[in-house]
Amino acid sequence: MCESNMNKPAQIISILIFSVSVSVFAGCGKQETTDTSTNETVPTTSETVVKEGIDQSADLQSLDEIKWNDVKDPLIEDAMITKLKVAVAAFVSKDLDQFHAVLGADVGTGHDYLFDHPVKFTGIAEAVKENNRILIPVVGERLNKEEGYSPDIRYTFYFEKDKNGAWQIVSID
Repeated sequence: MCESNMNKPAQIISILIFSVSVSVFAGCGKQETTDTSTNETVPTTSETVVKEGIDQSADLQSLDEIKWNDVKDPLIEDAMITKLKVAVAAFVSKDLDQFHAVLGADVGTGHDYLFDHPVKFTGIAEAVKENNRILIPVVGERLNKEEGYSPDIRYTFYFEKDKNGAWQIVSID
């Protein structure tokens, strides 16, 4: 057995420091590895995160399949389309601040629960005029298939002119 002048706790601490140092230095080298069975280069973690971020962004965009340029309803004005695009983008990206910003001033947070139900938006149905409001149904598919619920979903956006004559989203049903 080997004798040492260091006491036992000091030896353990020295071994731990040495192990950590080796791990740190090993981590500082090139992080790509080669799979020896196929000689294929494996991407580093940061490359994977960037690629997943791009895929995630593409996934989010695929949740808005509305053909906005094809909406040709005489009741739907360009200002309404603009607000609908922002609202749908907010749903898709789960951005409550953006969602609140596009709603009328008096709407509040009463529609935040809609974010709990992920949807792939697929189209705009025919708008309906109801008194001084325009009702625009935005249709889609539920992403979480709940038993007893149809996979089809429809959010009706209620537009009403404010005192300045600008269309505002005043409710969603």
